[in-house]
Amino acid sequence: MAKVRVPRTPKKAFDTSRRPSSLLLGQIEHLEWAVLPAAQRKPDQLPARKVKSEAQAAERVAQLTKMVREAAAAEAARAAAPGTARAAVPPAPVILPPLPKTGARQKRPPAKGTRKTTRSARSRRSRR
Repeated sequence: MAKVRVPRTPKKAFDTSRRPSSLLLGQIEHLEWAVLPAAQRKPDQLPARKVKSEAQAAERVAQLTKMVREAAAAEAARAAAPGTARAAVPPAPVILPPLPKTGARQKRPPAKGTRKTTRSARSRRSRR
């Protein structure tokens, strides 16, 4: 079997201080929807909180994914218990956790070759 080379992910692919993309925001919205039981799933009841950075979005996705997995495990355990009727115990209302705190905005290092030069430095370069 031939080996398939996968290139490394570039370092600029994840920037903790960059605004999250609409894809990340949509994923968070869907996870918040999935965490809530069916009785609480109304569009006007979803929180209007906004994630401000990619780091905060990553932490939020981790929080919500953990909640979804715990709810699925609890449901599987409840279904496996003998003699337990599904309608006998309604699910408890779920309260979404608060957004993760964002740290101080980290200053990004300047890109290579974007350093500003003065007129005198430019003229010295052109004389060489």
